[in-house]
Amino acid sequence: MKGKLAVILGGIFFVFGVITLPHYGVNWDAINHLPRGQAYLHYFLTGKKDFSDLPKFEMYWQAGDTLLYKPDSFDIARVSLYQNAGVDFLYFMEKDGGGHPPLSDILSSLFNYILFQKLGMVNDIDAYRIYGVFLASVLVGLIYFWTKKVYGSFAGLVAAAALSTYPLFWAESHFNTEKDIPETVYWSLLLFAVWKGVVEKKRKWLIAAGVFFGLALGTKFNALFSVFVILPWLLFIWGKKYGFRRKWIIWVVKWGTLAVLVGIGLFFVGWPYLWLDPIGRVGTVFSFYKNIGTTSGYDPRFLGPMGTNTYPIMWIIYTTPPVTLALFGVGLFALGKKIFVRKDSNSVLFLCWLLVPIARATWPGATTYGGVRQLMEYIPAMAIIAGLGAAWVRDKVRVSTLVIIFLVTVPISMRLYEIHPNENVYFNFLVGGLSGAKQKDIPHWGVNFGAAYRQGAEWLNENVEKDGKVVYNFELLPNIPRIWLRRDIQLFNTYRSGYLMEGEYSITLVSRGSVERSYYDMYLEKFIEPVYQVKVDGVSILKIWKNDRDHLKVGYEEKLDTGVDYEVLPSGLRFDLGEIRSLSRLELKYDERGCEKLLVGYTSISKDGENWVRLPGVLPDDWRISAMGEQPKGGDFIEPFTGQETRYIDFNLLPKDTCMKNVVSYKFYYFE
Repeated sequence: MKGKLAVILGGIFFVFGVITLPHYGVNWDAINHLPRGQAYLHYFLTGKKDFSDLPKFEMYWQAGDTLLYKPDSFDIARVSLYQNAGVDFLYFMEKDGGGHPPLSDILSSLFNYILFQKLGMVNDIDAYRIYGVFLASVLVGLIYFWTKKVYGSFAGLVAAAALSTYPLFWAESHFNTEKDIPETVYWSLLLFAVWKGVVEKKRKWLIAAGVFFGLALGTKFNALFSVFVILPWLLFIWGKKYGFRRKWIIWVVKWGTLAVLVGIGLFFVGWPYLWLDPIGRVGTVFSFYKNIGTTSGYDPRFLGPMGTNTYPIMWIIYTTPPVTLALFGVGLFALGKKIFVRKDSNSVLFLCWLLVPIARATWPGATTYGGVRQLMEYIPAMAIIAGLGAAWVRDKVRVSTLVIIFLVTVPISMRLYEIHPNENVYFNFLVGGLSGAKQKDIPHWGVNFGAAYRQGAEWLNENVEKDGKVVYNFELLPNIPRIWLRRDIQLFNTYRSGYLMEGEYSITLVSRGSVERSYYDMYLEKFIEPVYQVKVDGVSILKIWKNDRDHLKVGYEEKLDTGVDYEVLPSGLRFDLGEIRSLSRLELKYDERGCEKLLVGYTSISKDGENWVRLPGVLPDDWRISAMGEQPKGGDFIEPFTGQETRYIDFNLLPKDTCMKNVVSYKFYYFE
């Protein structure tokens, strides 16, 4: 029965996960993963190094309210959006290696190949994501089965419920199908197979552990840290159960070594890029992980003892459902008693499982970004310990089983339903929800990694006029798969018009720092009323504007400032308004004769000439107002502002003899 219930619990998660798939956008990293997965998969299936044997992809509009394949025309070949002839097997054999391994990219592409390309059952995008939901469902069943075997059926049921309703796990299982969800599942299966193989002394389970190690390593290098979970546990049971017997050590080392070799072999077979230069190219991948794990920067507010980074621990406390967090705290107490009083080896394994992923991100010099999705391996361990805590409360405090099950599942399920499908921006009451996290300026509040885009896409389809223009504030075009938008909608970032107000719709995800990242962000936020918002706890996580005069917040009157002085500095140009003004724009003409073209430039402003603030954007670029094209160009330059209060404006320019220093005339406009 215990095996059947594990399957049932995993099945329930799978059904609800699949039903809700069409509610989520794609992970904004999808464009870096899915084309690669398709290229490698096509090579493995056909031996071909390009997509020349496939029909050409034809654009269509896929209905967004269904899991089924439902295009606006069935008279097209079922070729995936991500099977791009420009990035094929040959491309990745040269350009891959600057990111995570591709095994889960390939496996999710296999789901797409079967469910979309061959069967035509599931739409192109969601077919990839069923891979993630399936894996997450396997983990739910595994956690119930394993926890029941160690701590009893009630603990197992609570552990499975705590995992299923963990906001980050639930949300990411729908669209984080190339990295963190697969890694968490394969990591967990690896530990289970090692546990099963060693405890029951069965070689087949250790070989299975090698396969899971290869799958985990082929997804993310986080798998390498599993050694710090397994070795302490082996040392513990070696001394406790086997009395340091040499024969047992030889058996574990022999079959453990074979398992590692199986895993490494699977890792290399699954990544063709490594075949040409295994040692050198693996070294490149290690450099990538070193850079993202130690140089992403951290907030000094979370600098702990001995230089530790307390941000991950804070995030876990603030984003874990309160009842799960409380039961986890009780479970830690019960776990400690089992370890130190009963010398329970299983509890040692679960404790190491919990601590190692967190320690990896809190270690001095280590960093993480966007919350804790990069160390999600801790979540199953936390769920198991919460299950143990629930069993302890039931037995010691005599709380009803039904009451505990109700408290673990119902309140958080209602909360997730309320904020669905934006569960990965959940914060609990300890920080005041998402609004409290924003108020306290918690780093990365509101970051949803692309999940909210689908809601924005549906609004655009229903409200944008025929042949309407759509842009992103700042993001890249692939963040919303083009097949999610009507064919007539013109999606090009070159339509960003800023103060010219040419009527484009602009969409963006909103999170900490997004308002200040570009002129266009600041302009829309200050001057234009949004036409659509996705909110959680009263905080916007996605906005859409229509940039026209009908949606102007207030009538800003521009005036020409005729009393502006300037001087040429070694570093560039400095303008002095004479007094503090609310800036609108600068229009400048310069002489291009006998000088060098601008290579790099940026703008700084100051009220007093001593304290300077650098504005976003680097010249020459087309990010300020894309509709104007590159700036500066052809002896003309326009710098738009968004009402910043300042007196001095510096243009820092390279090279030193750049043409922009040859000022012919200029006009400064300000808001009265």
